Amino acid sequence: MNNTKPRSRQIKATNTDIAKAWLRLRDAADAGNLEASALLIALAERRPLINPSHGVAV
Repeated sequence: MNNTKPRSRQIKATNTDIAKAWLRLRDAADAGNLEASALLIALAERRPLINPSHGVAV
């Protein structure tokens, strides 16, 4: 009898998923997408893009 539990879906993103997301973000920023550019800057500075107290991008 096989009593092993079935594996569930992976919850965390894999390194490959993260690398692909960064590539898509850089491509969008290179293409002139202002939101992608702002997000790259915010991530590089480790700043939140949205201020929770104001509910708007800062």
